[in-house]
Amino acid sequence: MIFEAIEFFTEPELSRIIAVYVDYYEVLIGFLTFGGLYYVYKQSTAVSLEISESKELIKSLNRKNSLSASSREEFWKGIKNQFSIWKYTQTEEEIAIYILRGLSNQQIAGIRDTSLRTVEAQTYSIYQKSGTRGKLDFIAYFILPLLPEEDE
Repeated sequence: MIFEAIEFFTEPELSRIIAVYVDYYEVLIGFLTFGGLYYVYKQSTAVSLEISESKELIKSLNRKNSLSASSREEFWKGIKNQFSIWKYTQTEEEIAIYILRGLSNQQIAGIRDTSLRTVEAQTYSIYQKSGTRGKLDFIAYFILPLLPEEDE
């Protein structure tokens, strides 16, 4: 439609030149389209390869996990046993597990739908009953026995 309007308002020679340029532009657009499709294809294959490599890495890391399922169960039983020795309440046990998993007081408050002050009071009670001075001391109490001895 536009090309017909150009033919109508211009001289025939100019109209032929414009037609040739339009043909060149159409060919150029075709090449650019195929180039873009090729680029998208290459990117998608690269991403697919990266995803499959990541999945393989995750599988290999899961296989290399040093604690077997029975060792983990034994570890958690030991932790629960220590909690009962310290006479933790059910709430304190729950919060202590969150602490061992590395959650902050704000995160624990959000999960439990309680105020930050309440969680701070409960963590203080946990540390007092365990005889530790804070979060790092509390976590270290359970982790240090799993680490190899240091050579002095």
